[in-house]
Amino acid sequence: MTAIKKYTILESKGFWIDAKGSPPKEVIVSFGKSSIIMSDNNEIPLNHWDLNSIVMIEKNEIEARFSPGTERQEELIIQDEAMIEALAIICGKGKSPSGKLLKFHHFIIITGSILIMLFFFFLPNILRTVTLDIIKPNHEYVFIQKLLENENLIRNTCPKQKETKAVENKLIKKHGVVTGIDISITKTSLSSPLILPGGIIIIPFDWFQHKGSYEKFELLLSIALKSYEKRRVFIEFLQRQKLRTLLGYALGMTVQFNLQLDNYLISLYDQSIFTKTNVRVSDEEWINIRNSCLN
Repeated sequence: MTAIKKYTILESKGFWIDAKGSPPKEVIVSFGKSSIIMSDNNEIPLNHWDLNSIVMIEKNEIEARFSPGTERQEELIIQDEAMIEALAIICGKGKSPSGKLLKFHHFIIITGSILIMLFFFFLPNILRTVTLDIIKPNHEYVFIQKLLENENLIRNTCPKQKETKAVENKLIKKHGVVTGIDISITKTSLSSPLILPGGIIIIPFDWFQHKGSYEKFELLLSIALKSYEKRRVFIEFLQRQKLRTLLGYALGMTVQFNLQLDNYLISLYDQSIFTKTNVRVSDEEWINIRNSCLN
């Protein structure tokens, strides 16, 4: 502040209020090396304010009010234009660092908020990727089978026939399904077959009794093979999980994954989609699979 040499010999009259509610005292205001000095008419100093602490709290066409800080109750009323200009410059220089600090503080807050939002925006995808990496394709079956067993979601599963196993092995060998294929027939009431992660295909026994079930069975296998490409069914499974479940699993905690069977029901009643199937099942294989629950 001593760089403001223009005002080093400036003096003016003013009114000093030393405490809230106190009457104003007429003083002579002058500049020191690093402060302004308020003296009485006999040039006896009454008080001084550090130049770095001065702030302008009010200004109109007649006068301006200054304070040695927002937390102090003192005030200085100046009506001299030159002194007002000088103190205003001092106030401006005094506020500059805090203004820059405030702007930097705002920048930090805004940047931090953006980073936090980006983190939470990308966190679900990050957690799904981590979980997908932890649970390898050949582990999907065990993972999903445990969920089915723990929740007792599938009951009355019929004994698997060797013909069913032969179809499974043929599909795995021909199409290279890394998760494997597991076809189960159940007497449990389901509205349609299920294509679950881990290569698990569950078909209700009653479904085989419908007209055209032979062609629908081949179509079901075609759709299943397509669904298991690039682990699409398992990725869909992970997308349905809550964020805290994925986070807990990634951290090695014991969590409960959610498996809603209704999300994996496959409807094949639209005749228009019974075209272009690349899966073929022999009559003998079909008959034995269809009659699994009768043996």
